[in-house]
Amino acid sequence: MKLLLSTALLGLALPAHAHEVWVNAPAHLPAGAVLHADLAYNHDFPNPETIAADREHIFLPLQLTGAHSSRKLTQHGENYHYTSAKPLAQGTYWVSATYRPTFWSKNDKGWQQGSLTDVAGAHYCERSEMFGKSLLVAGGGKADMAVASRAIGQTLEIVPLADPNQAATGALFPLQVLYQGKPLAGATVTATADTVVEKDLAATHDHREPQAFSAKTDKAGKVNLIPLIEGLWKVKIVHKTPFADSAVCQHSVSYATLIVPVGTQRR
Repeated sequence: MKLLLSTALLGLALPAHAHEVWVNAPAHLPAGAVLHADLAYNHDFPNPETIAADREHIFLPLQLTGAHSSRKLTQHGENYHYTSAKPLAQGTYWVSATYRPTFWSKNDKGWQQGSLTDVAGAHYCERSEMFGKSLLVAGGGKADMAVASRAIGQTLEIVPLADPNQAATGALFPLQVLYQGKPLAGATVTATADTVVEKDLAATHDHREPQAFSAKTDKAGKVNLIPLIEGLWKVKIVHKTPFADSAVCQHSVSYATLIVPVGTQRR
């Protein structure tokens, strides 16, 4: 099956320092329950881990966006863990993560925070920003597609065109990729699942996460995900553009993920 590609075929040109960002949140909660969610930032999907102290400042608090309002979640306990503090009303919500634009430059000692003008001996620089999102339905039932299919304003964003919590094994699941609010054509979208990465944990821990899907967006920025097995799927995309001033940094790189739970055990 061509969709089951090896890590070597699907490897993204991620800089050595670049962890991925995604959101761990329940797909469903009873109405009136308090939300607990994780801002995950590492190479070990789906497991969150403590964010290094020198990188904490890069992250905004997890955001909860519903039909009519948006608010920050409260960090509680481990520095990656957040809570709504107050019970959620019935409705459909996006839980989203933001890694603010940050310069990373590489010299003979490796990757350092800062631009070419900040890091001595730097020969390559990327200005990185990362985004993650996961859909939550409080109170039971299907997602409100007016919320689920609406972009929340991330610079690079994967927008589901159907209910993510109803995605089925082997069935087409439609997505659209937006960059700065506009459809991104010809972009490569990849995806994996917890049930895929656990088959080769040595690769995962060695920053060679196995992938199980790859396809390019059409001229409208649309693509159909085909999740071939049950699992917690992480859809991802990376988009690189030249930085405005090459004397400061060579590239701007945006990363985005979307969580799609497939199968009753993940919902």
